[in-house]
Amino acid sequence: MFEKSERLAVFIDGANLYAASRSLGFDVDYKSLHAFFRLRAYVVRMFYYTAVLETEEYTPLKPLVDWLGYNGYTVVTKPAKEFTDSTGRRRVKGNMDIEIAIDMLEMAPYVNHVVLFSGDGDFRRLIEAVQRKGVRVSVVSTIKTQPVLIADELRRQADQFIELADIMGEFTRRVVPPREPGAPREQAPAREGERAAGAARPFAVETVGAPRPAVATVEAGSEARRGERHQPVTAPTVPARDCRLCPRLVAFRAENRAREPAWHNAPVASFGPLEAPLLIVGLAPGLRGANRTGRPFTGDYAGELLYRTLLRFGLARGSYAARSDDGLELTGARICNAVRCVPPENKPTPAEIAACNRFLAAELAAMPRLRAVLALGAIAHQAVLRARGLRAGALPFRHGATHDLGGMVLVDSYHCSRYNTSTGRLTETMFAEVVERLLPLLTPA
Repeated sequence: MFEKSERLAVFIDGANLYAASRSLGFDVDYKSLHAFFRLRAYVVRMFYYTAVLETEEYTPLKPLVDWLGYNGYTVVTKPAKEFTDSTGRRRVKGNMDIEIAIDMLEMAPYVNHVVLFSGDGDFRRLIEAVQRKGVRVSVVSTIKTQPVLIADELRRQADQFIELADIMGEFTRRVVPPREPGAPREQAPAREGERAAGAARPFAVETVGAPRPAVATVEAGSEARRGERHQPVTAPTVPARDCRLCPRLVAFRAENRAREPAWHNAPVASFGPLEAPLLIVGLAPGLRGANRTGRPFTGDYAGELLYRTLLRFGLARGSYAARSDDGLELTGARICNAVRCVPPENKPTPAEIAACNRFLAAELAAMPRLRAVLALGAIAHQAVLRARGLRAGALPFRHGATHDLGGMVLVDSYHCSRYNTSTGRLTETMFAEVVERLLPLLTPA
């Protein structure tokens, strides 16, 4: 079924797996599911996809999505649309097919084997395209229900069909009464236009508009539901030195370590005290800046402007000399990046930004006196929104804008990069004005 030496990527259509597991009469233990693959191959990435509604204040899916994001899964969500059909039934339109297709094609050069949890026949052409790249594809679904939950054309195209009922014992959290495919349920209404084969693709609902609680723990468990209590799991605020979440960044890191062994060449940890009232969020480490020195904004031009401004307004003391051992100390601020590893050409992909967002979320939760976040650039702005449980486009980025996130304020500024300052998009005076205006926000009223 699997080879221990192969590089594996797993793609889980969350709604499809939920429908299949409930039809077979079990709830999935996602911790055990992760271990199931980890013990059988080298897992490069495990993706979990679900469409979500923005109108619900609470759904049982939200604790699960939070837990998955902190425990080895890359969670991909997008807004879904809710409507009422002619019979008065509440239904949802939206699917994750495009997101799954893009991520699978992007991961194909870095893996030997792809596992897809879905029975949707529309994925046949995707599987064929991935196979042409020399990647073996397995599909996990079931034919032991009536109707069967996998399209025949998908089953024929796959290199290997894995019957979910045959492996469910490896990751069953509890046995539940089987639910007939397509039957309505309260928390995840069925989607409009269900397909005959594997088409019972109900969408669960989560709160997108409300921020996450500012705590440094998430609910641990598998299928989290109302009234169930789980042990809290502390979330790390920085990746491991040899973090392997993003294959492209791992490969780039290896190249840099071979070329410049004396450099830091690892995820860059935050700089400054956790008790600070201000968190400054940049984009990613610069190749010859933070990636070389191991400290955010240290060793390149952006750091000269940033640290000079922080010293001017009493948020730092000492002197900045573009070295991690220059003695500079932050007193009223902490600095991190939306992406912790240096990306090629300083351009992280959306998948890399999403994979690293768990660390930013943990950073925000771990700062007990945090009152304001200064986002340097649109990508940092969007990353902060995601980390707070908001849609990336919920609040538009605008230089000098202030946004209330509930318990903290998000302030926007253009990034203090050499490009922005040399083109006049951002001047030293403009940046100083933004920092000066946020100072009153750092003091309790």
